[in-house]
Amino acid sequence: MDNINLIQNFRGIPLTGSSVQSSNKAVLGKDDFLKLLITQINYQDPLNPIRSTEFASQLAQFSSLEQLYNINLNLSRNIDASYATNRSITNALIANLIGKKVTVYGDSFKLEFGKGLEFGYELKGDVKSIEIKILDSSGNVVRTFKLGERKSGRYDFKWDGRDEFGNYLPAGNYKVRIEAVDENVKPVAVNTYISGIVEGVRYKADGAVILIGGVEFNIADVIEIKDGGGNDN
Repeated sequence: MDNINLIQNFRGIPLTGSSVQSSNKAVLGKDDFLKLLITQINYQDPLNPIRSTEFASQLAQFSSLEQLYNINLNLSRNIDASYATNRSITNALIANLIGKKVTVYGDSFKLEFGKGLEFGYELKGDVKSIEIKILDSSGNVVRTFKLGERKSGRYDFKWDGRDEFGNYLPAGNYKVRIEAVDENVKPVAVNTYISGIVEGVRYKADGAVILIGGVEFNIADVIEIKDGGGNDN
């Protein structure tokens, strides 16, 4: 019996076990392979039976398939167990950040009335001038700072929480936008970062995040950890 007819007959047999079910049976599992082999034996021509060498080769293929399937299953289980263990350890360690002062890449923060905030920037090249803008939750610029030449590197900055006229801005969510240009008035890349006390940890489906002033930050964005301390007024 040729292989085409054999497979057509085999597809009519009910399948169970670890086979992969699909509408056209394009993928066969290890149980399917065994049933295919048994079907081949059942439908072999008595006058032209399967040769022993061919049969042995097919058994060897089945044995290899069985071993590969088991290896893949064990690897999947080990990976899942390792992921669960690592995530549990990571979550426990992250909880230790509560109360610590951290510096994290980001441009969003929550302002308390009458208090200032610390943030900073990292220049990716030497600059001729820098413009720092503070934006409110509606995107309006409420304070602007203009700075002169700076070499590439990290710089800390303190904002007193006041607007252009010296009045304290209302509490709420704000953003910082920093633009820098070199001596040829070409933009220079700038990374901004926020400093604050970790007030909590939130566990989400895609991983844990820390809370600074009610704003979420990813653990991967933390660049510095210090002992706890308050913000300057």
